[in-house]
Amino acid sequence: MDWHVKKTDYYLFFFKVTLLCILFMVMNFDKSLNADYGNYLANYEHDWWQFELGFEFISYPFKLVGADFLTFWIFSLVLESVLIAILFRNNMIFLFAFPNLLFISQGFLGTQIRFGIAISLFLVIFSFFYKKKQFWFISAFSILFHNAAVVVYFLANSVRYLLNSERNIFLKKNLFWLCGFVICTVFLSLLMDYMLTSFGYDYYVGTKYQEGKSLSSILYLCMSFCLLLFLLCRKVNKEYSEYVYLGFVLVVFSLIFSKSSIISGRFTLVYSIVEPFVLYYFYHHIGKKKYFFPIFVLYCSFCYLKLITFNPKAFL
Repeated sequence: MDWHVKKTDYYLFFFKVTLLCILFMVMNFDKSLNADYGNYLANYEHDWWQFELGFEFISYPFKLVGADFLTFWIFSLVLESVLIAILFRNNMIFLFAFPNLLFISQGFLGTQIRFGIAISLFLVIFSFFYKKKQFWFISAFSILFHNAAVVVYFLANSVRYLLNSERNIFLKKNLFWLCGFVICTVFLSLLMDYMLTSFGYDYYVGTKYQEGKSLSSILYLCMSFCLLLFLLCRKVNKEYSEYVYLGFVLVVFSLIFSKSSIISGRFTLVYSIVEPFVLYYFYHHIGKKKYFFPIFVLYCSFCYLKLITFNPKAFL
């Protein structure tokens, strides 16, 4: 076994750690600007147990030893950071991911912390166990941290069926599956208000959260859909990561639910975690070629334009 490690590996490792530290600091932004921090604080201090059991169980040991809420909050952010480091083990994919991670650092990872833990955990489990028969059971563990993860659970298990049968989604049997998926999703989107009311989220009905997504968001999803369709139509699609296929169904799902910003917006953010894998395989198979590189750069620039909404003052 060769134990030699190149100096560049050390440099990349420390660079990655540095970027993760920056990400952590951005996630741990000004508490007065964090819309959910007060709710988490009250729930912790009054021991209300009003959140999902997985999240409550990881907070319980901190309560037993009398730790203050800020200690648990920091632990939760560290947990998210560790899961992100595991998910983006490939250094190049991590570099593609960092702008997106900055974009979601405050609203998704730093505010919707239960959802952030649930999705990060699910995607890590997906990377290690998607080929295993027990995946459907192991991956369900992430739902204990946020019940909205059940949507990603459904999408990923659908993709797992596709990957275990044949990675070409345009085969007759897989097209049948895809049509069934689209029809079911459209049907669910028509029942959106009813489902929100049934599950106790009626306070979203008729509000700005149920308004349609912005034109720029729709354009971003449409361009992502076209890119993914282009990638999956190529003969090398069997070489893609399972995340490329998951990204495809996430984009389709978000487009169908585009009239509900609370649903489409949330799962568009999930796609932003998966997107670096799409960009990596786009670059690896197409973008690094001389004639396609300008197109790759242009598409990346469009993807990272969402960073203009990032508020650096929140953590300065």
